[in-house]
Amino acid sequence: NGGLASSHFSLVLNRISDGRIMEVAAVGSVNGMDDTQDGVTPREDADRTTFEAAIQQFAQSKGKVGDSGRYATDSKRLLERFEEFAADRGVEDIESISSRLLEGYAQHLDRRVQTREQQGKPHGISGATAHQYLARVRAWLEYLVKRDLLSENPAKSHRVEDELPDESLGTTDNGQQFWSPATRKQIVRWTDWYFDAALDDEQAWVTPADAARERALIATVAYSGARGAELFRDLDNDRRNGLRWRDVDLDAGTLSVLGKSQEIEEAPLLDAGRTRLADHYRRQNPKDEDWPVWVTRHPPSLYAGARMLDGVNEDDDRLTPDTVLDVYREHGGTPPALSIGGGRRILREHSDASGLVGSDGEHLKLHGARRGLGDELYTHDAEAAQEALRHQSIETTHKSYRDRDGERVRERAQEILNGE
Repeated sequence: NGGLASSHFSLVLNRISDGRIMEVAAVGSVNGMDDTQDGVTPREDADRTTFEAAIQQFAQSKGKVGDSGRYATDSKRLLERFEEFAADRGVEDIESISSRLLEGYAQHLDRRVQTREQQGKPHGISGATAHQYLARVRAWLEYLVKRDLLSENPAKSHRVEDELPDESLGTTDNGQQFWSPATRKQIVRWTDWYFDAALDDEQAWVTPADAARERALIATVAYSGARGAELFRDLDNDRRNGLRWRDVDLDAGTLSVLGKSQEIEEAPLLDAGRTRLADHYRRQNPKDEDWPVWVTRHPPSLYAGARMLDGVNEDDDRLTPDTVLDVYREHGGTPPALSIGGGRRILREHSDASGLVGSDGEHLKLHGARRGLGDELYTHDAEAAQEALRHQSIETTHKSYRDRDGERVRERAQEILNGE
């Protein structure tokens, strides 16, 4: 199929997945600029610019916009909180702001959104607010670049954007994404083609084992109703260290996950997910049942873990992407699992390459798979949806899907009347 081949080619050329192609951002010292002269000349021994001075300049410039100073005041308050965040991590001047710091800030915002998801209002913030906060910091940094106080804007890194939560999280409107039954089937079929292409082409950028890994990831997300935090590693929660093979029963088609209740729960894995996960298991050939179902492909994380193993030298020549897992096998170690952010990136790459989107017209998102599966089950059997999604009460299920069920009732009623 020419369209699929073209999309696959695009995916191969454009993907930056799970740290396998690393962007290294080095922010060196930046010369200050004397803007009192016609030409901009560097000051060789300029003092490093403080957060306070940079924030004050930005706020003053935005105070001229004519909105009664609200934008400037809100920006100053937000940037002062960002300053505190940076100071807690040893960053005290703007020249030291890096993409790594901004990734940490995005993760911090994500944690606040997850608090809203788990505890409801007024706790935490919404996903949309998290995006607004980062956008305000990005605008400030862009201002500093234009003033020649920074050489580049570290907030523009795609890795920073990838750490943000989905904008729909933490909201109470009906704009939440759902995967339709057709979309669910199509994205899994896409990954089947992706896997077949890797098998057929020995020169393919992706290996069959990696293609099987990504196919199993998407099929499991699509056909289990499990949350992203139940499948992938949460960098800020030691209990959520990623699904392990000991948690998977391929014969029974179940996953043992740490649920929202903070207790171990059994999530169903339907056949379309189970068969593809079984193929991934055979190809991964894990050393033992403690291995993550999805091992990270982030080289620094893998190397750091390997160097902590007994008998591994700092300069071991096997610390390469192709051989680092051999080090774990030989020395009895367990590699780190794929993070939630890594799972999101893989899903987004395949969504973009296949051209498939969710009900909101956005790229496919982890939570959209769970809601889509629940929605389809609810149309047939509300209790089946409750059990699959592991809601504590049927009222929770009704609350989640009653509005959409009302739409379907209206459509059916309209069809009946139209047929009179």
